[in-house]
Amino acid sequence: MVAATPKTLAVSGLRVSLPDGRVLIDGVDLSIGEGEVVVLLGGSGAGKSTFARVLFERDELDAAGFEIVAAQLDLDRGQLGLVPQRGALFDHLDVRGNLELALRHAEGPRATTDEVPGWLARVGLDPKLAEPGTAVGRLSGGQAQRVAVARVLASRRKLLFLDEPSVGLDPHRVRMLARLIRTQVSALGISAIVVTHDVALAAGVADRLFLLSLENRRLEQLFVDRWPGALEDPGHDAAERGRWLVELEAALVSHLEEHGDKPPPQGKIPNRNPLAGVARAGEPLISPFKVAMVSAIKTPLQLIKYPRDFAIVARRVLAQTLLRPLIFYVIVSTLIGYTVLFVVSKVGGAGVRPDALLRQIGGSHVIALAPALSALLFVAASGSATNAWLGSMSLTKQTLALDALGVDRRAYLWAPAWLTVALSYFAVAALFALGMIAGGYAVCRAYDVPDAWALLTGDIFDPRPERARYLVRALFLVWIYGWGIASDVVAKGGGPKPEADAVTKGMTASVVACTLWVVAWELLTVVVVFQT
Repeated sequence: MVAATPKTLAVSGLRVSLPDGRVLIDGVDLSIGEGEVVVLLGGSGAGKSTFARVLFERDELDAAGFEIVAAQLDLDRGQLGLVPQRGALFDHLDVRGNLELALRHAEGPRATTDEVPGWLARVGLDPKLAEPGTAVGRLSGGQAQRVAVARVLASRRKLLFLDEPSVGLDPHRVRMLARLIRTQVSALGISAIVVTHDVALAAGVADRLFLLSLENRRLEQLFVDRWPGALEDPGHDAAERGRWLVELEAALVSHLEEHGDKPPPQGKIPNRNPLAGVARAGEPLISPFKVAMVSAIKTPLQLIKYPRDFAIVARRVLAQTLLRPLIFYVIVSTLIGYTVLFVVSKVGGAGVRPDALLRQIGGSHVIALAPALSALLFVAASGSATNAWLGSMSLTKQTLALDALGVDRRAYLWAPAWLTVALSYFAVAALFALGMIAGGYAVCRAYDVPDAWALLTGDIFDPRPERARYLVRALFLVWIYGWGIASDVVAKGGGPKPEADAVTKGMTASVVACTLWVVAWELLTVVVVFQT
């Protein structure tokens, strides 16, 4: 194998086994030199995506039970950039924001936001897309892919990994993308690995072509000493391009026809550490506490170093958890406050005046019910919204794209989401109490209870000494619920999401876990309060 030197990536003897022992990759060797573009072809299930995960998500593969062994795996992850399938643009940022984030976290001299139009122009896009407010959802597939390329180029990475970059593009845009990759690799002196099924893209960009064989699970170089180089480079006419496209497609189709249905060979099932299985089983219980600890550390650091990033994520989460469902909480809390006192006023029976019952209860029902009810409703509505957003970011590889830009997802996503969810719950709990008071006030007014407002708020603002402990309990519960819900929502929403169903599972698991959290603290504090 001939490769340029020095190498930006050197892999030797890479073997990857699935948790059940099947061998997905068996002895892969690959080296890439500066300024070189290598293309990896292969059928579905050949292990192309797993190879990418070895480079970018090694820890998650280890946690999932994969066995990864390599005689050599030399790369600087700080210089490894990723363009995931369909670009994985950050949907909470506009086009400009996507590039500004990359520039803020790029190594080297401090970049300025004035560079954004230039990076867009570099990939053949209209610099006007850099105008604030240009949503990434308005971009075509080709535009989104080029913005993703511009974003990773702006991060100044030296080795790019492009995972199926031509998915959803028409033939004309595939050729445009191929020319773009070749132009930028040459202009910036970087290297690239392109994983693709697209023969036209592969032929257009490759200095060397490799097939990840379904037969022996190794990389096989195609057309050794014959391949003319990237066909989108100058010097290759249409006839030559057409001839090589036919030959490359024939080689790929022939391999797939012969080996396309061949499953991975069964290898020896790795010996598993029993403690590792216990750790995986206990991870859902432990992860919220990890999130709380990490976020408590990362929050002040992120606020100091990247206040704008913190504000962007916090604003998004604030809308999800407080601003959008605000009217829901107002209506429900008022209805509950009204219903509770209305029912109480009717249970006294003959000879018992409703206003006397209402004066006796005062605002104790608010202190008793508001923490638990507000927490349960909050996690089901607001918590699920943030959980789903974080889960969708993981599902669509946006969190992986963050990692590939050198952005710490724990500081960028977890810390502001954790703090904002907790603060939003505190606001919702206060609003819920106020709504219950307002509903109760309507009942008191209907029965001409004097000083109704003072009666309903007395246990909150000026409780009698013998009832002060109930207020302390309520405030403690609100405090513990807020941080607990925030930690669980971020932990379960921010976890790996290999398929869409994992997003809904994460939401459901968080609702169940937080409900148990609330029930446990309600019962525990009731016992403590009444025993004292």
